Amino acid sequence: MAFRLRNDAEKWFSELDGKEPTKTKFDLYYFCVMAGLASGRSSDPSAAGVGTKEFMSDFIQDYKPAQRLLLGLLVVAEVKRGGIDLDEKAAVREVFKRLVTPNASTNLTDEGMRCMNAYASGGYEFLAEQRDTKPASAQEFLRDYVALIDEAARAAA
Repeated sequence: MAFRLRNDAEKWFSELDGKEPTKTKFDLYYFCVMAGLASGRSSDPSAAGVGTKEFMSDFIQDYKPAQRLLLGLLVVAEVKRGGIDLDEKAAVREVFKRLVTPNASTNLTDEGMRCMNAYASGGYEFLAEQRDTKPASAQEFLRDYVALIDEAARAAA
């Protein structure tokens, strides 16, 4: 399995793609997945008839230091979505085992990758709904993005 970015998300980010500070597709994916994790939004783009593209099979070097953080946020989001209390150690362990494995370079199981991509899809939907227009510049988008993520995290808490 691989990281997947929605085709409509690529179009929406077209003014930022490849320009500083969003040099890679993984930067765009990161914006989406963090928005999905913060807001608790997850969606299956294929169920809505939206196409996706595989663009990377592993975390790029710039994101290797954040890999464990992203895995942890994914597990916490899925625990929360399942209505599991963090004190329920056996249930949390089962979610962890369902999503995380030491046997893959991403440390994600196939189900974990599917979930991560679903949060990226839901995060894109969240961002597109919160803004009237697609981003025109990185500076303008990043200013709004920080406020949106902060607001989403507070609302989800």
